[in-house]
Amino acid sequence: MKTAQHGARHSSQGGTLVGMFVGLVLGVVIAATVVWYTQRMEAPFTSAAPPTQNIQPDQGQPPVALPGKPGDAVTPENRFQFYDILPGNTTAVPQPPSTANVAVSAPAVPIPMPVKLHYLQAGAFSNPQEADNLKASLAMKGMEAHVQQVMVQGNTFFRLRLGPYSKIDEASSTRAKLAQQGVETLLINVEE
Repeated sequence: MKTAQHGARHSSQGGTLVGMFVGLVLGVVIAATVVWYTQRMEAPFTSAAPPTQNIQPDQGQPPVALPGKPGDAVTPENRFQFYDILPGNTTAVPQPPSTANVAVSAPAVPIPMPVKLHYLQAGAFSNPQEADNLKASLAMKGMEAHVQQVMVQGNTFFRLRLGPYSKIDEASSTRAKLAQQGVETLLINVEE
């Protein structure tokens, strides 16, 4: 019985190697076929220039220069004629500035409105390790927080804040989720 089982195991290992080899050979053949096929075809976005021998210019007229080519002189015939196409066919005449128009024509500078952002502060620690521990605990609960180092009255503190939230509803719902998990936070409003 041992020899029959041993022979079956041995043949299954050889079958795997043969299968891998056959797959490798098939892959190389398919890749070579695709390369050969694509090299035979013309490139899709290139077109051959029309042969110049088939194009016959008018024998009685000299070739016309296109306007805007380098070296062409600007003549009334090859200028853009879009002014003639406009309705009314009028010309603009600049008016001298007057003192009455100066105050009106000054561009108004928009005053940016301050944006109110909302943060949730989970704590302020004098030891950075405590802030990192709470940050890791919040990360395990699916909340992303960041640590800010601040100086208050000559002392260094490490704030742990979540946010910013642009809407107070977002901050409130996150605060409620944290409270259910036992993490108390303060809502901080900042104008930027």
